[in-house]
Amino acid sequence: MSGPCLVRTVAIFILFSSFSLLHAEDEEFSDIMELVSETENCSAKLARDKNATEEQKKEDRKRRKIGIGETVTVTLNCKKPFLLEPKDQIQWKVMEGKELLEGGLEKIPNNYQSIRFKINPYVNKEQIQQSGKIVIKVETEQGIALPRPIEFDVIFPRLLTAEHETLGGQVKGLPALAFDFPNDGDFEPGASAQLIVSVHPLDVCFKGVWVIEKDKGFEGSVGSIGGPHQADSIWRINPENYFSSHDNIGFRGTPDDLNAIKGVDSDGQPIYEHSYPNEFIWNCLFRTYKNPDSSKNGISDIATVYQRFHINRKDNKRFYVKIQKFLINPNKNDECSVERTSGGDHIFKP
Repeated sequence: MSGPCLVRTVAIFILFSSFSLLHAEDEEFSDIMELVSETENCSAKLARDKNATEEQKKEDRKRRKIGIGETVTVTLNCKKPFLLEPKDQIQWKVMEGKELLEGGLEKIPNNYQSIRFKINPYVNKEQIQQSGKIVIKVETEQGIALPRPIEFDVIFPRLLTAEHETLGGQVKGLPALAFDFPNDGDFEPGASAQLIVSVHPLDVCFKGVWVIEKDKGFEGSVGSIGGPHQADSIWRINPENYFSSHDNIGFRGTPDDLNAIKGVDSDGQPIYEHSYPNEFIWNCLFRTYKNPDSSKNGISDIATVYQRFHINRKDNKRFYVKIQKFLINPNKNDECSVERTSGGDHIFKP
């Protein structure tokens, strides 16, 4: 009798010790279970890298830094699957940042170990500044060896840069001829360019987020040619954090308009309406946007960009025009620019 009783006692002790250990680990969180994540898209930086491998993209999608509009799947991994039973009783909870989600946590059919969420693309910047984190935890019916909650930092767009359209390196830049700006060789004064705009940072993805450009006035001295900016252009961000279409910049005029006379002085000499060189600036505010929205006010500011114009008279018929807009690099002060003299070709810089 003593043998079997001893075996049973030892077995009970081992079983009790095992569960005591699990409970002890539960208090400090356990490595038996783990929450892992996968973003729907890799970061813009990886999406742009033509040499990026599938393994690199897979690793990138594990990132915990996510942009507004991103969709993420969270999965509960467990080394001891019996601890998850009954699986239909697994509960997911948002501990922090629920207000940043679009529609809360989404259950995945026939998959109790995973949930999906999307950062609201229309969340305002102030909400992110106040919180900026998503924290999710999971609970099981047994409540044993639970994993640490998983945390994500939510990123709002904060900078815009641009580069000239090159058609894959085939050309130096392209004028915006679809908007009736003059072409190379045309005698009409003016210049234009098609710009490819990037939304930063590039280590997240802002796919699907809408952006609107708002007019915030212009700056110019007396006699400036500058006037109100016809803004309210709308773009959608693609998986590489580019605007889905170009931002077209340009200026055009006629010799008569640019040489307009408003009177004569006491000697009978003409008093021109505009002085040269003539400079003015458009203040362009870019904001996130909910499409459609008839008010076109936008949601939250991304950045203010200055579109600079410089116009000079060569003679009564020829004019030099230079336009600058957007930094070309977050770490440099150089701006995208286009210049042209009446009758000449466009010069795109850098």
